[in-house]
Amino acid sequence: MEKTVCVIGAGIGGLTAGAYLAKHGYRVTVLEKAATVGGSAGWYVRKNRLFPTGATLAFGLEEHGLLRNMLNELDIDLPATELLHPMDVVLPGKTISIYKDSLDWEAELKKTFPEHSQNVLNFWRNLTKIGESVLAFTETRTALPIETFSGLADILRFVFHHPFSLMRLARFSSYTVEDFMRKYRLEQVTPFRQMLNVQLIDAVQTDVSEAALLPASLALTIYRRGSFSIQNGIGEISKRLADRIEGLGGEILLNSPVGSVSYNKMEKQWEVQSPKCKASFDIIVNNTGVLFGYDPSKAQNRNPDWGAFRLDAVLKEDICRGPLRGKKLPFAYQIVPKSEHSKILREEAGPLYVTFHPSLNKNGETVAGEVMMTASIHTNPKEWILCTKEEYKNKKEKVKNAILSEIEKMMPLKEYVIDAEAGTPLTYQRYIGKAYVGGTSLTVKHAVLKPKSVRSSLPQFYIAGEQVFPGPGTLSSALSGYYASMAVMEDVKKHDYHSR
Repeated sequence: MEKTVCVIGAGIGGLTAGAYLAKHGYRVTVLEKAATVGGSAGWYVRKNRLFPTGATLAFGLEEHGLLRNMLNELDIDLPATELLHPMDVVLPGKTISIYKDSLDWEAELKKTFPEHSQNVLNFWRNLTKIGESVLAFTETRTALPIETFSGLADILRFVFHHPFSLMRLARFSSYTVEDFMRKYRLEQVTPFRQMLNVQLIDAVQTDVSEAALLPASLALTIYRRGSFSIQNGIGEISKRLADRIEGLGGEILLNSPVGSVSYNKMEKQWEVQSPKCKASFDIIVNNTGVLFGYDPSKAQNRNPDWGAFRLDAVLKEDICRGPLRGKKLPFAYQIVPKSEHSKILREEAGPLYVTFHPSLNKNGETVAGEVMMTASIHTNPKEWILCTKEEYKNKKEKVKNAILSEIEKMMPLKEYVIDAEAGTPLTYQRYIGKAYVGGTSLTVKHAVLKPKSVRSSLPQFYIAGEQVFPGPGTLSSALSGYYASMAVMEDVKKHDYHSR
């Protein structure tokens, strides 16, 4: 019999799971409370402009790359442009350009850290080898933790084909990035530490002191494998996945927040209610970051939680002939706040992430004479949710001005600004249906010792998204959706076999 699946949340993870399941004959319904698909890798419309909700660069789209292979399996053709110099990291007193080419990158490291150049190069070369081993394992698409005989078989095949990679992974399995820095006497080199922290807080949501070396090695070296821009932005991936689900007979229901989820033990089905759906399903794939139990009133947000304060700006295109001359859009800056604004912005968290990209109207059409800029920094959503109206207004203005001033220190910006609007976690709530973004920090415990399973303790209930496979953004979320779909199909096949 045809199995029915309800995917809750139309982010990359949920859509990938839905597309794989639809391709294999499952009847898929995706419920999304926002007006668009994509979640933290989508879009929203603000003043007739299409702003990215989060991610702007994609990874894994190189030939035979992980994301490219998954899209090919789903019969999705997604043209992408490779970026050879996608980003600069801006530290107090130093700017470090991120290059794809390994020789250019090593030259940049030697120029930036002349007093420690040999140790830095040795660190990076060996970090790259670890990252290659992590990638080789990830390319087997073996979900952790190992819960089935097929998963065990995948591990054994990996051991057979990559014995040296396995030895390297085992050796460094308990290392943090800071542990690895100590091997090269770099843990006290402040600028180097800052550079790593800026990238890790964005990619694995913690710093060198806690970031597990294995996943961090991939996050830190992934630019050398390729970073890509996509016409119309990262949200185009979500759109193509949603179109594929519908093309395979599934349905995507937007503006349809789930009101209740409960399990009918007699029927062995999940009963789901939303404004556009009241139905029973054999299987649930939860891509929301909210944990549901038998009693939906006990649903709770995952922990830890963080959100983002952002700035959405429209600029004159002249900036591409000025401060951005020679930069191919989208181009990003990761900035460590400095001077008098560092205290204001450190009340938030982590680096300031700024991206310049082509200006699009609400229909996804390029707007001549403009460039768009998004700037964001981590923040605690509760501090905004609990504000009075006056406190909210004052704090929002203060952080907005601090961000603009910080960017102004890096490049002249004010003369190019046409419009700039600030947004808080409540803005995210308004446009994409959630104030909280991001997943569990990739510590040794969460990433290596006790990784989260896509299977839950509830019957026929699976989890996708960054909560189970956090890491380098869109790629990791897509992998989580793939793992969830494979777990569904494996469990259904096993159940059908035992039922015969």
